[in-house]
Amino acid sequence: MTVADDPRNIVMLTADSLRADHCGFVDSASSLTPTIDRLAEEGVSYSEAVAPGPRTPSSVPVFFTGEFMTDDPEWSMADWQGRQSRIGRHMEQFTHLSERLQRRGYETATFTTNPWTTRESSFHHGFDDFNEVSADSPDVDSKHLSDSTLFTVADGGLKSLPGDPGGWSSKKEWFSQWTGYFELIEDRIESLSEPFFLWVFVLDSHQPYITPRAYREESAAWEMYYSILRYWYGETNDAELPDRAGELIGQAYRDAVRSVDGFVDALTGAVDAYDPVTVFFSDHGEALGEHGNFGHEQTLYEENLRVPLFVHNAGATGTVDEQLPLRSLPELLCDLADVTPFDPAAHTRQFVVSHTENNATQSVRTSRWKLVDDGETARLFDLQGDPDETTDVSESYPEVAASLADVLASHDATQTEKARVGDAAAEVVSGEADL
Repeated sequence: MTVADDPRNIVMLTADSLRADHCGFVDSASSLTPTIDRLAEEGVSYSEAVAPGPRTPSSVPVFFTGEFMTDDPEWSMADWQGRQSRIGRHMEQFTHLSERLQRRGYETATFTTNPWTTRESSFHHGFDDFNEVSADSPDVDSKHLSDSTLFTVADGGLKSLPGDPGGWSSKKEWFSQWTGYFELIEDRIESLSEPFFLWVFVLDSHQPYITPRAYREESAAWEMYYSILRYWYGETNDAELPDRAGELIGQAYRDAVRSVDGFVDALTGAVDAYDPVTVFFSDHGEALGEHGNFGHEQTLYEENLRVPLFVHNAGATGTVDEQLPLRSLPELLCDLADVTPFDPAAHTRQFVVSHTENNATQSVRTSRWKLVDDGETARLFDLQGDPDETTDVSESYPEVAASLADVLASHDATQTEKARVGDAAAEVVSGEADL
């Protein structure tokens, strides 16, 4: 391999909560994503891409820095601001992939709709132009959250009421639709200097699965909104969802996936003249009733960890069946900028580790086996013989379980040492160390 003389433009597209098996290039039974499937076929597709965590806070900070977050003894799921501050501390400690590309001479820009990836959580470092698409963003007016008439009516009505009914002001961004702010992205693309790195993070496949009419094939508007309300009621009241509500949620989600495919079609068309390398993936998956879960809880099942990923227009084609951890994305992106020809298998791994938030539960995965350890119980799954992860086979394969437990122990030891070195470095920088 040699160093590239002429750096390529790079576009990175992230769809929140998009399951791998809802993309046809991963599961041929799916017909929801014709554009995504075509681009994957023209480029390099990864059939075993694995997220570092089942939710945005446990995944995106990791694949942006290449490093897992350390434990926080005061962590609480109920403490939104505390969790965001923890992400911010992590992002301040490590170099971002955007900073790496910026140092290579790239103009860097982003449009992100996810409220975990904001200035407050220090995601803006390394971006020349950082745009938050949110209700209270200084970058984008909230009118761009959605072009839906129903959303506009609801937003106007709720804002006219005293107080903040239902905490609407903090929830609006979850209803965002890419069609509402796409013109802003198009305008920014036209002013980018080459080489550029553009990251767009869309929420359309994230619950509550609000989908523009043009992409709704299975859900009428009332069914889509009913499924949202029924889901939230079940979450709030710890109530089991009726079968029909589960079916409607699945329909709404599939329509949301169709909308994501429409977004990929529109954005790749908008950047086509700049001949970029395009990297597409999801930050994590989504449960649709498997293991009694909907959405993305603090669990490490395949429906939450396996994600779609392809690299298009990088001078290589084919399917890579070895495991690719999203944690390797900073190195992969830098290879796309620096190295020619691109080696699709360079960042695959035999073992892939994933964590829930604050590392309460960990897993280590191979192409066949997965060990899940919650600190009290370690369960072993045979992903080939039992892809639905229904049976713990640790007693039948004790050597496999012990070997994977050793991998996790080694990983933990490495993370502890990194935390110790990081704390010591922070003390030196702050002048508190006894030198």
